[in-house]
Amino acid sequence: MQYRFGLYAALNLGFLLLMGIAVAFSGMDNARFVYLLLLFALCSTSVIDLDGLNGRYSLLAIFMLAYFVFYGVGDLTALIFAKVTEVTESPVTMTEAVILVGGVMLVLGYRLAVWAMEHRRPRPEAKDWSQSAALIVGLILWAIGTYATYRWYVVIITDTTNETVRKGLNSMSMLSATLYILAQMVQPLGILLLVYVYRVSRTAYMLPLIIGIVILQVALGFVVDIKGLAMLAGVIVIVSSLLIEGRLPKVWVAAAVAFIIVGFPILQTYRTAVRGDRGLTPAAVIQNFRKTLDIVLSAEKKVNEGRNRAQTFLERASLKGSVQMIVEGTGNGVEFQHGYTLTPIAAAFVPKLLWAGKTEVLTGQLVNKAFHVTDSDNVYISPSHLGELYWNFGWSGVVLGMTIIGLTCGYVGAGFNLRDFRTVTRLLVTVLTIRQLIWGFEGGIAAIYVVWIRSVAGIGVLHLLFARVHVFPRSAQSPNSGAPAADADQPGSDRRYPNLLT
Repeated sequence: MQYRFGLYAALNLGFLLLMGIAVAFSGMDNARFVYLLLLFALCSTSVIDLDGLNGRYSLLAIFMLAYFVFYGVGDLTALIFAKVTEVTESPVTMTEAVILVGGVMLVLGYRLAVWAMEHRRPRPEAKDWSQSAALIVGLILWAIGTYATYRWYVVIITDTTNETVRKGLNSMSMLSATLYILAQMVQPLGILLLVYVYRVSRTAYMLPLIIGIVILQVALGFVVDIKGLAMLAGVIVIVSSLLIEGRLPKVWVAAAVAFIIVGFPILQTYRTAVRGDRGLTPAAVIQNFRKTLDIVLSAEKKVNEGRNRAQTFLERASLKGSVQMIVEGTGNGVEFQHGYTLTPIAAAFVPKLLWAGKTEVLTGQLVNKAFHVTDSDNVYISPSHLGELYWNFGWSGVVLGMTIIGLTCGYVGAGFNLRDFRTVTRLLVTVLTIRQLIWGFEGGIAAIYVVWIRSVAGIGVLHLLFARVHVFPRSAQSPNSGAPAADADQPGSDRRYPNLLT
């Protein structure tokens, strides 16, 4: 513990030195200096209790890293590159106070959940899937999900305008729409299962399969103009590998960095030069894919350079502007929502097939309209979960809401950590939580949490169907327990210990 406090102090001292050098070279008297120090000090507290990259506090470390990117990187890059930012007399603005308090409540909620989970009666063993079951089910779910995603965005819903969405939904029955949505939800689960087999079995054929899935996902995300979809498989591989083995997959991380540097500007150019300026549909792009690539590559410099360039990856990740708009506008011309945008969560398990009049709140469009960001009805403005909580209930929403989010993530981090038991179910729940609750923190709360709740329920059903192999706590194994006591797929074994690493 003393070593971790020393590491925490060293990180903050290094960050202070970095900002001091930036101020000295830029010559800017930037009022965000104090805010950045406080935010970094808060976000780096996760190193104090971090018990491994796949332990109880791994989710908190990932969340706080994302939290700093969401709310601090914009001001930090502005300070380093001497860009003008908001200058106020106060060292911490109202918006920054909301961000800091929200982060504190998130950390406290997480730690409270871990404390509560530590005081429950431990389970002596868990159940896991056999590798053959994980491989077969993973291939089926991935194939179904990929086909449904392709059909949905290429044939049915070709763009995000309200008119196109209504037209696409009206072209099919309610049952068909529900099945398509469910099929898309299982695609990440299929990829997760395949990555689990890849990292655990180390068989020769799994690596080419995973690389092919990642490339296909990038191509699909490119065609349908959804960056998150393009990056989905790669992110799943990196996060899953980290959680399964407790260490970063360096080659995959290097590939991800290269994609952000090279691929992200190409995706931005495609959105502007092909989807925006030319109005081409995904189907038209597929028919003329080579020509589309030529258009994108020739327009890449024009779109990503100059005064009117597209946003970079870090600029798009920054959510501080949205929170500032909400904090400054709510109660000053914009009414509080009093929980309205959160209402769809209450009907998470009631499909539209059974309730035609089910409430649907498009939070991103509602933010755009309420705060008069643009005149278009088709623009989505990401409020971030923090901003939406303030928009609904003000300070009480920030304090209570962020505590609940922290409790939720803390329960998953402690109850499903892969340091104690490495199983398919734990991996599915943990990665799903990272994808939805942490990566999806920028979006509307209801849409994110409804998918998370339904997916966790689906994982529970899959666990009941396929988890059969008994697994003991990894800490209880002997030093030589890296090798399984018996083959996970071999019948007649009383105690099978699959997939255990030292």
